[in-house]
Amino acid sequence: MMVNMNAQMQALASSVRSLRLQRGLSTVELSRRAGVARATLAQIEASGGNPTLETLYALANALDAPLADLIATPRGAGAPRVVRSEEGPHVVGDAVEAWLLETVTSARASLEIYDVRLHGTTAQVSAAHPRGTQEHLHLHSGRVRVGPTAEAVELSAGDYISFDAGQEHVYQRLSGSDVRGTLLITRPGP
Repeated sequence: MMVNMNAQMQALASSVRSLRLQRGLSTVELSRRAGVARATLAQIEASGGNPTLETLYALANALDAPLADLIATPRGAGAPRVVRSEEGPHVVGDAVEAWLLETVTSARASLEIYDVRLHGTTAQVSAAHPRGTQEHLHLHSGRVRVGPTAEAVELSAGDYISFDAGQEHVYQRLSGSDVRGTLLITRPGP
């Protein structure tokens, strides 16, 4: 995976400067509180240098902020999150291969979004999930048999299914072509 160090340094510079100003600190005062040379702080705020972890922790402590507040690339409201094809946490089953794209949790529910692919003709039989769990599949390519084991249906590219996953269910590739879709799993909150 390629990492854009320039973008990371710009995010660090922006975060340090923003937190310093929010706290009403001058560069001299932050430098003193953190025990970091003023030249080092100036270099960091100018998106330069390569600060050590110790330097970053010293700044975070002096700013009374978690380290993550300094180093995370802010997404902001509505900022895009990009997960490239075949990146992210990856799981493989008997017939299903999936990459986790995103998780969203609230007090009312949780949502997992996966990029899924089906291989071979073996059926992927899944045991019942906790009560209230729903699975939603939008099929992008190929043909599959999917749903509660006793009520599985055939889907073709473009089709969608939603079903109660609180019972045994199945995913099975029916076509020789690539089978790919987007799977959403929803669960009620605690």
